[in-house]
Amino acid sequence: MKRTFIHSIQSIALFFYAVSCFVACCGKKTTSDATANGVLVVTTSSWTAAYAHAAGAENVVVLAPFDMVHPSEYELRPGDIPQLMDATMIVFAGYEVMTERLKKGLNVPAEKLMQIVTDYSLESMEKSILMIAAQLGTESVARENISEIRRIFEEGKKDLDTQGMTGLPVVAHRFQSSFVRELGLVPVVLFGPASPEASEIIAVSKTDALMIIDNYHNPVGQPFNEVLPGARYKQLLNFPGQKGTTSLSDVVRYNILQLTEQGTP
Repeated sequence: MKRTFIHSIQSIALFFYAVSCFVACCGKKTTSDATANGVLVVTTSSWTAAYAHAAGAENVVVLAPFDMVHPSEYELRPGDIPQLMDATMIVFAGYEVMTERLKKGLNVPAEKLMQIVTDYSLESMEKSILMIAAQLGTESVARENISEIRRIFEEGKKDLDTQGMTGLPVVAHRFQSSFVRELGLVPVVLFGPASPEASEIIAVSKTDALMIIDNYHNPVGQPFNEVLPGARYKQLLNFPGQKGTTSLSDVVRYNILQLTEQGTP
């Protein structure tokens, strides 16, 4: 009878152990779970993630938090390492703080690394998106998304033209220069990413610029307001995740809206 009692206790303990393991496994999705559902693409930021999504990637891990104002400054944490090791592809731009560790410090196979150009010129966007898609075998999805981005730009150009803004002279942050030129605006002076020096402010004061276009993620163009009091000041996005944006298309729409609206953001 004693042996039967002990056996019963052991059976009950084993049952509760099995239940607890089941709950634990169901309660947290692991990297292995993600890879089981398809190719795992690890991206450094919301911007490289947006390129991966536009290329047709479905299982995308983003290392830098979406709400981070300066995502390129994100540094790798111990919890990121297993995801990097399990990744089929790691998409990065090269300006991230973590770049050297990705290339040399973690023994990541070179064939996993996919370096792309991140800007808002249509030529660069198409090239980077199709580079990722070629590895994923999702070119048809990528081309559909590229067509949507082109359509948004064309609609934006029409809006700017309607308002008489085509060819408008502007002072622009270097990190927004590709977007500005794509829309047909003319940057007469580029500034940033460092704060402007006195000589730059004097140079800007001698221009006929009607708009100051700054970068939301590191705005340094406010001093130009003092020497161009009649110019409109705008801050545009690069990284999705701010102002309700999540995709490349969202950022293009948001930025066009900022340029075509009167007043300041």
